[in-house]
Amino acid sequence: MILVLDLGSSSTRASLYDEQAQAVPDAWARVPVEFVVGEDGRCEDDPRTAFERVVAVLDALHAKIPDSAPPITNIGISAYASSLVCLDDRGAPLTPVYTYADTRCAEDARRLRAQHDELEALQRTGCRIRANYLPAKIAWVARTQPDVFRATRWFASLSDFVCLRLFGRMQAGVSVASWTGLLNRRTSDWDETWLDALGIARAELSPIARDTDRLEGLRPEWAARWPKFAAARCHPPIGDGAAANVGSECVDPSRIAVTIGSTAAVRVVRHRASGEPYHLPPSLWAYRVDHAHELIGGATTEGGNVFAWARRVLRLPDEDELEARVAAMPPDAHGLTALPTLAGERSPGYAEDIRGTLHGLSLDTDPIEITRALMEGIAYRLAHICDALRASGAASADAVLVGSGGALQASPAWRQIIADVTGLPLHVASEPEATSKGVAVLVSCQVAGSDKWRHHTLLPGNLATHQPIHSHYAIYRAAMARQEELYAKLVRSDG
Repeated sequence: MILVLDLGSSSTRASLYDEQAQAVPDAWARVPVEFVVGEDGRCEDDPRTAFERVVAVLDALHAKIPDSAPPITNIGISAYASSLVCLDDRGAPLTPVYTYADTRCAEDARRLRAQHDELEALQRTGCRIRANYLPAKIAWVARTQPDVFRATRWFASLSDFVCLRLFGRMQAGVSVASWTGLLNRRTSDWDETWLDALGIARAELSPIARDTDRLEGLRPEWAARWPKFAAARCHPPIGDGAAANVGSECVDPSRIAVTIGSTAAVRVVRHRASGEPYHLPPSLWAYRVDHAHELIGGATTEGGNVFAWARRVLRLPDEDELEARVAAMPPDAHGLTALPTLAGERSPGYAEDIRGTLHGLSLDTDPIEITRALMEGIAYRLAHICDALRASGAASADAVLVGSGGALQASPAWRQIIADVTGLPLHVASEPEATSKGVAVLVSCQVAGSDKWRHHTLLPGNLATHQPIHSHYAIYRAAMARQEELYAKLVRSDG
């Protein structure tokens, strides 16, 4: 059987799957995650607390497994990305875990953009020079904590740290490595340009594993504590977004994964052709599923968090009434232009300092109209990413959307808006735990020496499906142009 450890941003979860990547009923455990956040831009976790969560879920899962169960032979790990924790020569943490959402290095990102060609770096590494990625975070540590920088033996990710604590050594999966902004897309190894610019050595980063590499042998204390896990081999860790695409069967250019949780993302899996890597438009990034497949897409800072803000501030009615009233409104009937970037912007324009704007308010505007305008505004930002995926050839022109995430699954009206705005059918993903499922599928295929994960089944007919309405598409595209005009004015005014 397969043990899946999911190091998520909202929870740490352990679950059990059989050799066919089917979840074992009731064989799971979960502990919530709560990052430390601050007005200075911090968003961090304590590495020892993070590992204590791992121990807690593995304790709980181990206790649920009967002695008669089949042997657990493989471990798969998924992790939110990117993250950075500095470790000393004993593997002890010198810093907190700095998460992707920690923006204290924004000034360092600006300085690096002034020194390096950002769009060239995008083609080289798949990532722009932004606070989300490790070049800016490492530069920030060097500037603000020089003693820590000099004492650091490994600039590690959370999954590196967990592997080190469990097995006594690290292996960076190419998937997790690709989220750092330090992976060279051509060589599939750490990027020499960034190593030189940041003043770090290749040996100070975890070695990048091949897809066939495994960590074997839990450290004695853990093998004694969890004898049912002691013989399992650990596969290279996988980025959570890549795993979610596999788990929802969005594994080729014909299916675009659209996820709306607190934030949102649009992603497609693409085979890496030999020769020059796929040329990325400025609005997209390129991460990895494995050595042979890229994950192309974009992510926004806005999603369910904006909806939650509206619920808190606008005193909206209960969920059923709100959904009914939002659904009853015609497209763009409120006279508002919403730019929902309340926390700044990632994709598609990367204007990090921009903030949300609502234009066109009148004395007659009500909270339901504002909520609908915000939902439409988020859909427009996602549509820009979908358009870039299709125009660049990363996604098929006739692709379908597969939607997931709590915010999206809770609102049929929002799903219909996204289908209408993009002009693409939207199917609701049937897998409730797409990330863990994706890890299990990839591990199962690696064990069998198969590429079966690259093939999907037909979308079941009982899935909720939203077909785009042509007349709505025309209305929304005009509204998108209006939003883009407002965005351009604001970005210019901010310099």
